[in-house]
Amino acid sequence: MRKILNKSLAMKRKVRILSIDGGGIRGIIPAVILNYVEKGLQRKSGNPDVTLADYFDLIAGTSTGGILACYYLLPPLHRQKRHSRYFASEAIDMYTRYGKEIFSHEFLRYGWFREKYDVSGLEKVLADCMGDTTLAQATKNCLVTAYDITNRRAVLFTSPEAKIHEHRNYLMRDVARATSAAPTYFELAAVRSMSGSVSYLIDGGVYAGNPTLCAIVEANKSVYNGCTNPEVNDLFIVSVGTGNEKKKYDYGKAQNWGAIGWMRPVLDILLSASAEVVHYQIKNLFKVAGCNDYYQRLEPELGDAKPEMDDVSDANIRRLLYSGESFIQNNTEKLETIIDRLSVTTHPQQDN
Repeated sequence: MRKILNKSLAMKRKVRILSIDGGGIRGIIPAVILNYVEKGLQRKSGNPDVTLADYFDLIAGTSTGGILACYYLLPPLHRQKRHSRYFASEAIDMYTRYGKEIFSHEFLRYGWFREKYDVSGLEKVLADCMGDTTLAQATKNCLVTAYDITNRRAVLFTSPEAKIHEHRNYLMRDVARATSAAPTYFELAAVRSMSGSVSYLIDGGVYAGNPTLCAIVEANKSVYNGCTNPEVNDLFIVSVGTGNEKKKYDYGKAQNWGAIGWMRPVLDILLSASAEVVHYQIKNLFKVAGCNDYYQRLEPELGDAKPEMDDVSDANIRRLLYSGESFIQNNTEKLETIIDRLSVTTHPQQDN
């Protein structure tokens, strides 16, 4: 594998895309894996200040993956030497420290007749982490999914468009809020653009639990390091899941659920089904293009962790952390290959 890798390093630099699935608190798993990747990039470069944003041209995310995409692409604060505000390790801290605050204030009295959680906890965490940074200020190209319930259309928040059009530019915290407005868990998001227009949005996971195809199309619209409208064989994609869903639904129970009983299971099914279909499609796209190795899908097993998107118990958070660490231990060579390929450029800052 190393001989193949060394040969590939001599080839032209690919347009590099990071894509992160949805999955609520299960975002801990990709956060752990991407922290390993970032530390490997720091080790390879000899620079402890480099971050994921230095090595990817585009970062895409849905739901919890959208929160991570925004988090990794926040510009530095005053006097910070690095090009991104946070290290990947701090994303893990965000989940482990504030998971209970995000999924807090459960509406026990109203049961199925309203959202499960008060959104104030989530909004406070996003405001504290992201402040008043706008999408146009993202360190690199960004794509985050949501769905407009008023105009009945998919919404793709993208930083290139945000830089050109005020009505496409939003606060990063509002982008993160919109993409994570999972129906039945949180109320829909009313977000205001920099031009003052208001949109009413829900979680992008209703159509793109895995946003990698969206990212490929977005990349095709741009120019990266002299590569105009890159096609499949111009890309290097790292797509990260939030835990392979193994939960089975019992036929005897499901056949009697009715509309109310299906409300939460159907969202979990949409996320996992979307991820599976998109992975199958992209795997075949890269196979036909003859560049299989440049699409890397990282799909960890949940192990003993719970599949529910809102289980923020101390025990489950520990299990999610362990799931991420177990994936690293069992896939070290694969992850090191990804790190090597991302490290093709000696000075990643020049690609900003």
